[in-house]
Amino acid sequence: MVLRIEYLLVPTLIILVLSVLGIHPSSQSAVTTTADREILFENFSLFELKENFSEQKLFASKTIKYTNRLDMKDINLTDKNGHNILANEAIYQDDDIYMNENIRLFREDGLTFSTEILNYNLKRKELKTFTPFYLEYNGSTIKGSGLTYSLKGKELYANDIEASIIFIPQSDTIEE
Repeated sequence: MVLRIEYLLVPTLIILVLSVLGIHPSSQSAVTTTADREILFENFSLFELKENFSEQKLFASKTIKYTNRLDMKDINLTDKNGHNILANEAIYQDDDIYMNENIRLFREDGLTFSTEILNYNLKRKELKTFTPFYLEYNGSTIKGSGLTYSLKGKELYANDIEASIIFIPQSDTIEE
């Protein structure tokens, strides 16, 4: 019994030709992307340095740098005056930081502030929110909306406030 190789090659060649003819390649235009994402940082730190001291410190657990902004997660922002701002999400663009979700501000003298959306202008050192906020200081509580807080002058403006203010009297010196 003799097996001729031609009998195997001819069916293989026919299958190959039918396969090539069955594939219809088509030309497609290239897809352009509008993504401007450049780099991803984990445990990101940003410091604004002045002569002999640090003006502001910003820490984020995750930061994505785009061509014109930084998208950050788990923000911790501290300035030289003792203001500490925490937020879940923020966008840093130009001279503004737009913060979202669970924003809390702590000051060294005991003032605490919380809201859900906050805009921080770094040049003017000014915080603004148009959403409801809650502020506590020396046992006094203030609820409202539309808050503007100047970090430079420590001036606070708010709308629609409900306050429970507790006055703590100055203790006189006790003579023995």
